[in-house]
Amino acid sequence: MDIQGSMEQSKGSNMDQCLRDCIACYQECMGCIPHCLAQGGEHTEQKHLTLMMECAQVCNVSATLMQLGGKFAYEHCQLCAKICEACEESCRSVDPNDSMMQRCADQCRRCADSCRSMAH
Repeated sequence: MDIQGSMEQSKGSNMDQCLRDCIACYQECMGCIPHCLAQGGEHTEQKHLTLMMECAQVCNVSATLMQLGGKFAYEHCQLCAKICEACEESCRSVDPNDSMMQRCADQCRRCADSCRSMAH
């Protein structure tokens, strides 16, 4: 395999991983929202819930753009990484002892890392 072929394969595998992580992050955030509503208190603060919904939606759009081979997928993934990082921080700070919140934060971190890797 030549250098160009190797670079294309690496780029493809980064995109495949990013796609999987975006879908998983979307699912994790959407699944965590009802949990937050049931918990009440800090879990239901508007800023936190809005950020979780924003994260879910940006991940969904990133995955869609990658699947379409859209010309803005890389730029969108840069934004996705920023929003995922913010969501991670929010989930970790709401309740460090809540395993569901920590699992959501972990998935947001994986997605942010994948998006950043794929976008560069």
